[in-house]
Amino acid sequence: MARQNTTEFLAAFAVGTVLGIGATLLLKPPPQTAKERLMRELKPYRRKMRKSAGQVSRGLRRGRAATAEVADDAIDAGRELIAEFRDEVRRIVAEAKDDLAGALEERRKSERRTDERRTGERRRGRLRFMRNTGEE
Repeated sequence: MARQNTTEFLAAFAVGTVLGIGATLLLKPPPQTAKERLMRELKPYRRKMRKSAGQVSRGLRRGRAATAEVADDAIDAGRELIAEFRDEVRRIVAEAKDDLAGALEERRKSERRTDERRTGERRRGRLRFMRNTGEE
């Protein structure tokens, strides 16, 4: 009986093994495609890349903030320079206006004097002419 029990045990073991292998083969997922295999192999690297991408994005945000500060400073400096330039241009234009006004005034005075001289000469000439002719 021991032999029969051993034989039955071995037969049951063999049947169980075959059924287990069959079930394993039936339940096994279909063979992976190259893409799936590659994705599975790259999974640890994807995690590392996400982590480093987070670090890079934080660094970019900080850099952007620093760049914004520098840009604001540059804009302020530019505005100050433009204001100084405008003031200087206003001063130069005002001086030029004053110089032109002075030159025009001098020109008018000299023209008046010239006109007065000519008028005076004409009057004198007439007077002389009249005196000489005795028509007065």
